[in-house]
Amino acid sequence: MNSSKLKPLLFLCLSGLLASCAQQPKPATERPVTSVGEDITPTVSEDARELYQKARDYQGEARQIHLLRAARVALEQQQYPLALAITQVLSNSEYRLIRQRNTLPLLQAYIANRETERANALLEQTSLDTLPTADVSEYLWHGGQFYAQQLRSLAASRWLLQLDQLQQTNSQYPELWDLLWQQLTALNQSNLASLRTGAGNRQLAWLSLAELSRVNVGQQQALQQALSDWHRRYPFMPEQDALPQALQQLTALTPYQPARIGVLLPLTGNFRAHAKALQYGLITAATEQTAGTVQLIFIDSQQSPEQITEALKQQLVDFVVGPLLRDQVDKVSKQSDWPWPTLFLNSREPLQQKRPDHFFFALSMEDEASQMAELFQQKNYRRPVVISVRNNISQRMQQHFASEWQALGHGAPELYQFSAKAELEAIVSSLLETDASQSRIRSISSLLDRNTKLEAEPHSRLDIDAIYLIADPVQTRLFKPYVDVSVNQTAPRLPVYASSRSFSASLDRNEQRDLNGLTFTEMPWMLGEQSSVALREQYQQLFSDQDEVLQRLFAMGHDAFQLIARLKQQQHLPALVFPGLTGQLSLDSNGSIVRRLSWASYRNNRLIAVQEP
Repeated sequence: MNSSKLKPLLFLCLSGLLASCAQQPKPATERPVTSVGEDITPTVSEDARELYQKARDYQGEARQIHLLRAARVALEQQQYPLALAITQVLSNSEYRLIRQRNTLPLLQAYIANRETERANALLEQTSLDTLPTADVSEYLWHGGQFYAQQLRSLAASRWLLQLDQLQQTNSQYPELWDLLWQQLTALNQSNLASLRTGAGNRQLAWLSLAELSRVNVGQQQALQQALSDWHRRYPFMPEQDALPQALQQLTALTPYQPARIGVLLPLTGNFRAHAKALQYGLITAATEQTAGTVQLIFIDSQQSPEQITEALKQQLVDFVVGPLLRDQVDKVSKQSDWPWPTLFLNSREPLQQKRPDHFFFALSMEDEASQMAELFQQKNYRRPVVISVRNNISQRMQQHFASEWQALGHGAPELYQFSAKAELEAIVSSLLETDASQSRIRSISSLLDRNTKLEAEPHSRLDIDAIYLIADPVQTRLFKPYVDVSVNQTAPRLPVYASSRSFSASLDRNEQRDLNGLTFTEMPWMLGEQSSVALREQYQQLFSDQDEVLQRLFAMGHDAFQLIARLKQQQHLPALVFPGLTGQLSLDSNGSIVRRLSWASYRNNRLIAVQEP
């Protein structure tokens, strides 16, 4: 019998078994009643199904205690459907202590059976002070692991920090510090700051360690000095050789430390303005970080590959940033005798041979589509719809979302494209089936007497989980209000998500009101996040008239310079994340920078940062 059939069958059997708990007690000659305080730890030789059958020999609360024992053995023996069936029934026990002792195995059963939505609800609704003291650490460990697997690093960090504060050691959970460090390094600065509220001494110590490693990454001497200061300030924390492996490796690696960086940009021609924006970003970051000790040598990438190579040799450069344009990146990256470690400012060709000193940094729209597919998976959506404007980039994003969604184990999502406003309105009406509903209303009205008025309103589809819109700001402002009025008022709100292509920093309050409820991905720089406020003020004084495309390229240039000292570390430590202006930046196995953008939403006629999922 497979597990999908076993679960409901066991649930029915258990429900009947528990319903009989209120019957008259059995004679004294039968098995004694067990108390809640009695040790019921299972032995290795016991079988979960045998224990489940033996529970019939008991009555009332004692029967449920032995069912709980069977559930724990079932988890140990990986009989997960049985464990889930038992713990689900016991979660409705009339005995408070049974419900409390059942919480941990219930969570374990949910996770083991991939009941993600139920596990998440249990974690959010259960207060730790309601758990038996003996179960709190294990509950925190499973909760932290669950959130980490769901890529919810902020929630995972909260739980793992609590566990470390409780344990004061990793002896019981040897992987604790490595997993905690992995989650902390994935957070942005505002996330780290939020964890300081109400934090204990050990929690503050971990947060300080995460911050100092971030500030000093790529500067080995400064990092070692900061670590020494940290140990003096927090003597109760792990010694150097007991710190997370990733941090120890970070201190041991020698980063790229170029003195002369050649920057290949299209300084002439149609992309000159784009090159200037990148220049400003690079120069600003170099001035902040090195106080002018590193030289940036700008070379026009519109020259031939031979001229570029000769210019780089003459300038004695030891690292290269660029080129920017696709065809130039392809020509340079395919040169077998290219001697310089290079951070290309565009994406890597999928079939191109990997080279250890070639890195690729692009403001890839595909990264946003992947991030949205992950979010929908975490929110347990099943029937998303993707609507994109009919152009190259938007349709590429749409197709990428579809392939990522199917790779996560789902069927193909519904895909729609539009070019004009009328076409967009027709898609929404057809998609939500409000046109069919209105047609039915008209048909029924035609059958009635002319003096009889039919009271009816159109109904929309209820099987759609969410809409992902890939369109520009003007098209988005047309779309969102039309969806809102097309969805039946008695139906659940239909969430609408968008990409950074929908965002414009110049929207006024009335335009923002039209977008209430819209959630989208965007780079931290464009959202004016707290970590970049001072730089944003400086930028606005110098370049107040730059359009948003050039603002994004400024942020890219700024991040490109800061990445140089981190690339070798990120190459050896895939979990290492750099919180840049363009997103949370990590490096994949092919040498490509992967961006995770921030989330923002329009609520109450204003834009606010949100934590998703």
